[in-house]
Amino acid sequence: MEEIVKKAKAIITEEVERAGYQVRRILLFGSRAKGKARPDSDWDFFVITDRELPYHERREIVNRIHWRFVENGFWGDIFIQSEEVVEKRKGNTGFLTYYALKEGVEI
Repeated sequence: MEEIVKKAKAIITEEVERAGYQVRRILLFGSRAKGKARPDSDWDFFVITDRELPYHERREIVNRIHWRFVENGFWGDIFIQSEEVVEKRKGNTGFLTYYALKEGVEI
């Protein structure tokens, strides 16, 4: 598990920085973070960046990350939000942000 987390963190950081943004935090959340994962469970990552990414650019980054995950033998979901958006949503249970921050483990 630790090897996949290290690899995922490196891939996410490389792709976000390649697009000209800075990663502030990466959280592993979901069943893997809770210790309730099955062998076929995916990996869920919540990425906080220094500034907002336009939708199309965020999609391109996520697609590149997905491809690199698959090339390395694992699959995951990646959610990217800026520090500003996280700050606005962190206390609202209607957003994934709330749960990722509450239940996530920083990697």
